[in-house]
Amino acid sequence: MIAGPSVLGAVSAGSIESLAELGVILLLFTIGLEMSPERFGEFRRTAFIGGTLQIGLTVSVVSILTLVLGLSPGKAVFLGFLISLSSTAVVLKVLQDFHETEAPHGQASLAILIFQDVAAVPMILTVPFLAGLAATTSAPVTLLTAGAVLLGTLVSARWLVPRLFDVVAATGSREIFLLTVILVCASVTWLTGEVGLSPALGAFLAGLIVANTEYAHRAQGTILPFQEVFLSFFFVSLGMLLDLRFFLGHIYIIVLAVIGVLLIKVALNSLVGFILGYSARVVVLLGLVLAQIGEFSFILSETGLRYGLMDRLTFQAFLSVSLITMAITPFLISLSPRISERIVHAELHPRIKNGRAYRRPSVDLRDHLIIIGMGITGRRLAYTCEEHGIPYIGLDVNPEAVRRARDEGLNVYYGDGTHLAVLRHFNVPEAAVMVVAIADYRSTVHAIHEARALNEGMKIIARIRGFENTERLYTAGADVVVSEKREATRRISGEIFSCYSGVCELEE
Repeated sequence: MIAGPSVLGAVSAGSIESLAELGVILLLFTIGLEMSPERFGEFRRTAFIGGTLQIGLTVSVVSILTLVLGLSPGKAVFLGFLISLSSTAVVLKVLQDFHETEAPHGQASLAILIFQDVAAVPMILTVPFLAGLAATTSAPVTLLTAGAVLLGTLVSARWLVPRLFDVVAATGSREIFLLTVILVCASVTWLTGEVGLSPALGAFLAGLIVANTEYAHRAQGTILPFQEVFLSFFFVSLGMLLDLRFFLGHIYIIVLAVIGVLLIKVALNSLVGFILGYSARVVVLLGLVLAQIGEFSFILSETGLRYGLMDRLTFQAFLSVSLITMAITPFLISLSPRISERIVHAELHPRIKNGRAYRRPSVDLRDHLIIIGMGITGRRLAYTCEEHGIPYIGLDVNPEAVRRARDEGLNVYYGDGTHLAVLRHFNVPEAAVMVVAIADYRSTVHAIHEARALNEGMKIIARIRGFENTERLYTAGADVVVSEKREATRRISGEIFSCYSGVCELEE
């Protein structure tokens, strides 16, 4: 912002446009590169159903509101497109910093973000039609061109690029492999620009092409270390594009617009979480995490400028609102646990508090094992109980994890283990052992505290991923705390020390 034309003018407007386009291209290529089918994996239902609902509801509500304010139908739907998309780059970075990518709200958020990124492609292709070009002779040409590019992408991803990487990999040269990855990105980007489509869309498609080859992991290892630089390019260019005089001159309108966007997105995202079956705590967290406007919206806005769906003043207003929502995202996510706890402790209907998918267990168990969290650890413990006839019951806040475990024949129910009422339903007062194997550290502490209040004699075992503070867990009531990383470090250290003690036998 300081270096841009509106303050110091250290960089010319033409250079900013080039920098912005380069930053978007590099960022979208890395996003496409990470968009492998495995990322949908266990959360296909959340991605497709949740993503479709989230985009559909947001576009509908924003379109209706803006139509009432006097916008044309095309511009109203276009504005709905812009507001419906959230920021994969910002949310992923913040969730990683807070170690919440594997928490239920983190996984649901990322699944919906992935769907949004894919859905942005048809949104970009729809812009000419929203601009009123559907009745002109260029519409069929645009549609055929877009179809040809997408068909070429599929053909390249299936046959051409994998064979190219086979030849390059056979050389054993890391430099040639890196240059080939860049060549694929540059070629597809140039092609989409030449046929009149967005170069940024081409970069995203190029990333998808590489991501669907067997060399995807090697390409990611080569390119993704530069992701922070690409992200910096993108946000530096956004800051330079912002007209600070316009921002300060319309600050009250911009702040009102930011509040409106946040309220709409939090409410609708939370509604989607409820429809998917999550508990109130996860629903609120999901709504706050996805409340901002994303980088694909910036690309859409540039396309809208080109086709007359917005003017420069509207673009500046949208850019200001987008940047503020992105900037406050880390603070929203850091405050979200406190906000969700206050809402959960309010007087709510049980279906809202516990989640639409929640069902009480039909059989009362005694002296049983309760497993909270049906990830890899939880499922393995359940299988062990099945093999040895140990009475157990599993509990998870992710509806898809519950559905998958039930399909495998495990005794698993949906429910939030941090709620006192839910723990009572699973007969915690009569349980012998409880294992808490969830990724969210705050939720782990809370679940242990609630369970200990119900049963002072039960043994509570907590599993944590990293080197979090174990004293808080013991204070909350845990009897045993197992850290995966700490145990791995201890085991490796033991093997090393045994070698230096003369015990290690090296195999030739």
